Amino acid sequence: MTVPDTADIGQIYSQGERQLGGTVGHLDARQEAALKAAWAKLLAHFDSTADTPIPVDKSLVRLSGLAKDAVATDDAAAVAQWYADHAVQVAEVKHQLVRDKLYLDGHHAPLVPGAFSPLLGDPQDSRRFSSAFWQACMRYASPDTYVIGSLRATEWDADKAFAHVVHSVQRRISQEIDRLMWEGDLLMNRRISENGLCIRTGCDKFGYPVFVVPVRLNIARERTDADVEKFAAYSLEKVAQLARKHEGRAVLLYDFSGFKLENVDLSFSKILITTVQELYPYTFSATLLFVNSWLFSGIWKVMRGWMDPVVARRTMIVKDAKALETFIPRDQIPTSMGGQLKFQYQYVYPTTDENAKMFDAEGRQRAEHEFAASVEAFSKQTKGWVGGSQSYNNESRTQAAAAFDSAAVELDPYIRARFVEERT
Repeated sequence: MTVPDTADIGQIYSQGERQLGGTVGHLDARQEAALKAAWAKLLAHFDSTADTPIPVDKSLVRLSGLAKDAVATDDAAAVAQWYADHAVQVAEVKHQLVRDKLYLDGHHAPLVPGAFSPLLGDPQDSRRFSSAFWQACMRYASPDTYVIGSLRATEWDADKAFAHVVHSVQRRISQEIDRLMWEGDLLMNRRISENGLCIRTGCDKFGYPVFVVPVRLNIARERTDADVEKFAAYSLEKVAQLARKHEGRAVLLYDFSGFKLENVDLSFSKILITTVQELYPYTFSATLLFVNSWLFSGIWKVMRGWMDPVVARRTMIVKDAKALETFIPRDQIPTSMGGQLKFQYQYVYPTTDENAKMFDAEGRQRAEHEFAASVEAFSKQTKGWVGGSQSYNNESRTQAAAAFDSAAVELDPYIRARFVEERT
């Protein structure tokens, strides 16, 4: 069923059918023309920026811990010295990362390789636009989905969508999102991780995974601004990657139960909203705000002002389990929100064997070679489509997209740490 991008998210879920219009395989003539125009601009941009790398100048990885002081995690002597020099700081829970907790408990073996290696031969201090673009596309079964996300966010304006993609990729490079995912939750604040500030629970009506943010657990005095900025970027990227098996879609559910003044954190809210809009315009099928607090009304006026029209249409305030059932079956709603899903979060720490493939240099080389070949093949087919008269989903291009999908799945365990959801 084709539902226009202007449709209210409550209307879409009430109808009980997925919003397929404007997705891969369900484009009308106007939408396909916009996709072609956007790809034409991107292909030209790949060529024009090939020799102009983008610097990593606002790395989220290097905000704290060993990475801040450029200590290689596989240099045992340097790591031991760093922990000796920072004993007071890492002993304080507010500043303690998951990696610190493991080290203090006697787990000294590196859980990911100490030397981070960017994809497709890029150096550590910069990335090529094209490399970062194709790595971002790995979150989806087809690179078209990434571009379509920006087209939907800009109401199918190819020029604006191109600018949106460029900004998104530049931000990913600047913040070093690839290395953030390489390190994984080792870089996250221990308390935030153990509390579960973004946890997967059940599924919505369409089978998309639901991720709950218990807002009452976000207390600014208990962590640093750097920690929450890292966590926001890491969690949203994690959600996007976990949603890959579910058409690239997920639901974000903010639980304001027990919300107090100490939980008011507009800077965190703004980071989440702007990050979703800039990096994940397609990922969230719906953003639900489960609200039973009088404090929220004033905050909502501020938050709504940060949202673009597309995100605002996908955002809904729900006040009880009955309202939530418009989006999520009752047996998938946690009991804490009036549903029937008995769910208790427990953080499971990383183990020494879960990232074994990250240490397999030969395996990564083979997987990366296949990925590079799939990128070349898809690029070639896309250039032919842009310059010809065939449909975007012609057989050759569809096969190239399938090969890209397969190569991306194969490469994934070599270039990022496993998530807590993958070890529980």
